Amino acid sequence: MTTPHKVFESPSASDRAAARDVLAHLRGGGDLVVAGKGGPLAVPQAIAREVVTLLEVYADGRTPVVAAADDEVSTQEAALILNLSRPTVVKLLDDGRIPFRKPGKHRRVQMSDLIAFKARLARDSTEALDKLSALTQAAFETARQQGRLTDEMI
Repeated sequence: MTTPHKVFESPSASDRAAARDVLAHLRGGGDLVVAGKGGPLAVPQAIAREVVTLLEVYADGRTPVVAAADDEVSTQEAALILNLSRPTVVKLLDDGRIPFRKPGKHRRVQMSDLIAFKARLARDSTEALDKLSALTQAAFETARQQGRLTDEMI
């Protein structure tokens, strides 16, 4: 059985500012405390770290999503999480790049599969940029050695 997940609204400018203020307080050694009828209660550090992650997303102006790893999401929600269009997500699913199931006529994607895909995408992007950077450096060095490139041209 899956648990409900929450796709938040895009944060407003005031939400982003408030998140930055709370982050500054927490990073300065402050504790995360909730107040209620029973008085203030300190939030355990393990939970506070997760709240900090959520606040960082808000402060950056990104849309946070909170879900359990075994939650399933629609293709529209998957698109929001991956920052892709829904048709692109559907193509990735149909091409077998992201596992999914189809109970009836709607595709459902497990959060853990989205997280794994996003991690692979980030890793592949980093590797590609590293290779491109190395090729660029080699091309500059070759051009410099052949006298076709001077420091003023860079």
